[in-house]
Amino acid sequence: MFGELIQPVEGSQPEYAPLGAVREPVRRGPAVTVLGAQPIDIEGRASAGELRRREAKSVAQAVAAALRDRWDVDGGSPAEPAPRPARLGDIAILIPSRLSLGDLEDALDAAGIPYRAESSSLVYSTREVRDVLSALQAVVDPTDELALVAALRSPLYGCGDDDLAHWRLACRGRFSLLRRLPEDAPADHPVAEGIAHLAELHRAKRWTSPPALIDRLVRERGAFETAVAGGRPRDVWRRLRFVIDQARAWADAGGTNLRDYLAWARLQGADNARVTETILPETDDDSVRILTVHAAKGLEFPVVVLSGMTARLSAPAPFDASGEPVVRLRGGIESENYEAWKPIDEQMDAHERLRLLYVACTRARDHLVVSLHRRDPGETGSKVNSAAWALADAGAAGAGAVHGSTFLAPTDEGGVPADGRPAPAEPPRAPLPERGEWKHERDRCLALAAVPLAVSPTALSAGDGETAADDPGLDKDPDDSEPPPWSKGRYGTAVGRAVHGVLQDVDLASGSGLEALAARQASAEGVSGRTRAVTELARAALGTGVAREAAASEYWRELFVAAPFGDRLLEGYIDLAYRGAEGLVVVDWKTDTVAGDDGIDAKLARYRLQGAAYAAALEAVTSEPVARMVFVFLDRNGAVEAELPDLRAAVDEAKAAVAGVSG
Repeated sequence: MFGELIQPVEGSQPEYAPLGAVREPVRRGPAVTVLGAQPIDIEGRASAGELRRREAKSVAQAVAAALRDRWDVDGGSPAEPAPRPARLGDIAILIPSRLSLGDLEDALDAAGIPYRAESSSLVYSTREVRDVLSALQAVVDPTDELALVAALRSPLYGCGDDDLAHWRLACRGRFSLLRRLPEDAPADHPVAEGIAHLAELHRAKRWTSPPALIDRLVRERGAFETAVAGGRPRDVWRRLRFVIDQARAWADAGGTNLRDYLAWARLQGADNARVTETILPETDDDSVRILTVHAAKGLEFPVVVLSGMTARLSAPAPFDASGEPVVRLRGGIESENYEAWKPIDEQMDAHERLRLLYVACTRARDHLVVSLHRRDPGETGSKVNSAAWALADAGAAGAGAVHGSTFLAPTDEGGVPADGRPAPAEPPRAPLPERGEWKHERDRCLALAAVPLAVSPTALSAGDGETAADDPGLDKDPDDSEPPPWSKGRYGTAVGRAVHGVLQDVDLASGSGLEALAARQASAEGVSGRTRAVTELARAALGTGVAREAAASEYWRELFVAAPFGDRLLEGYIDLAYRGAEGLVVVDWKTDTVAGDDGIDAKLARYRLQGAAYAAALEAVTSEPVARMVFVFLDRNGAVEAELPDLRAAVDEAKAAVAGVSG
């Protein structure tokens, strides 16, 4: 069929090259199926919407039939086939744009078929995300009454039309975030509560970033909890998490303004936007996948259903070959090049959409279902230039394709079991336990959950009554305001983090580029005024004996190690490890100072389990002995190297401590 559709046109369409099959056909289920083989006679201005609804219902019936009739899919390879019945996750519905998504979701819901929208542009057009964007629009523009009413009517605020009417007519309230609420309005009126919350977000937007504002909106309005009532909470949770993560990425790229974010978010869901489609996988959720054709490029699915074919094949682009705009406005106003460029652009765009259609059809591995739903041209004979008509005119309904009407019986309309299997018997219900028994079991479960599964070496040093407050060297995120900034531990201050960042990258042998690295790391940590201190501390580390030995040997920096001891996992990062003459050597840089031998002894006692834990983990993962564990205390006037005494006993003690650590 595509051999007829794709004809070579110089500068616009390449020559068609047929594909050769490498798999044998599966035995059960048709290879190619067409839905809506005959055009539908629909009149009226709402014909496009009705056509999409009929198509969506037919697509849902086809998905249910594939599961009910247990179509085979090949889970093996061409050399070793392994047929099995199709599952929900084997089916992908591809649509060219988000225009038909709403009707498709309604039809799948009516048929009881679980699904998830995986393309990013589809996510931004789903109801849950639109509700969030409507609320943000009301926050950013308090004069937008339409956005405010849309937000109040959404599940985020739960105001029904009766609440809105009562607010406006009985309470004489206005839909505005800037006006005072009526004095005689009930304090617990749902509209009053919704407006008050949105007004608070409007005030907070001045000092709150867009991702933080979205997170607050979703959290405070219980969006994750409300999703449970919809029947598909996992899909909603995934969409909301995706939008929040995308907002964080947008902010990390330099975005700061909520109004700019909303413009960017609308672009992500626009049909004509040139955005990069990303896939939102959910590996442990067995449901039908809905993707745009763009997002499906390079992927393959056992069963592909091609829907949304009522869309037009061509639409003029806004620029010509030289980059000049090609526009036409109402009243006959158009650019000079419009008439000359329009037919060329329409042809090139139609060719591109044919290629995209070819991509969609070739995503199917075992079964392809193609929707040909289209409107009957009637007496005029004028056909809409749609993908459905292009496929039908090329003979898609013939050439061995099976008509969906042969297996879509009238009984398939609505209520079809999603997996084709009889509903299981309702399990017996256990009686509720007594409250005292329930509370005892709850406390036991909470106590069990409070026990950490993973332990860090720093947590061992902070144990036995010791806390990070007792020693800044153990604190991973303290207040940087405490002077002096270079006198604290590895993550104690921004200066300490900058020093470790320099020692992670600098050449241990020559120290070349030390000053530039120190300036860069100090700037990254927000302590540019401490660049000199960072440089001197890092230079002191390079002058130590362990640094010179490591430079002359095989060494590793910022080495992540993780090893199980008992029922728990010990994991952490080793600043420096190298292969010495007698075995492995572990080095831990410390930016807290010591004073005299007593100071060193006190520090070694405090860090004993931390250093021993690093050695224990390294020995466990490499099966090589650690000969030495050295702490290096850095100071602007030099460095003090202190080897952990009685390392073997300390390692055994650290292992026992890991197994005995409690919440």
